[in-house]
Amino acid sequence: SKQQDLFNAMGSMYAAVLFIGINNASSVQPVVAIGRTVFYRERAAGMYSELPYAFGQ
Repeated sequence: SKQQDLFNAMGSMYAAVLFIGINNASSVQPVVAIGRTVFYRERAAGMYSELPYAFGQ
């Protein structure tokens, strides 16, 4: 039926967008890990707190 075809198409688009999003998130993860290490070092040195760092992102 037409309704089932619509559900199939919407489900396929949802799965494709979800797959692309997960792939992008996994490729950005090493960059975030390096930035986190830098943030911890600079926060320990007393350079700034969490809020200014978050605004600077």
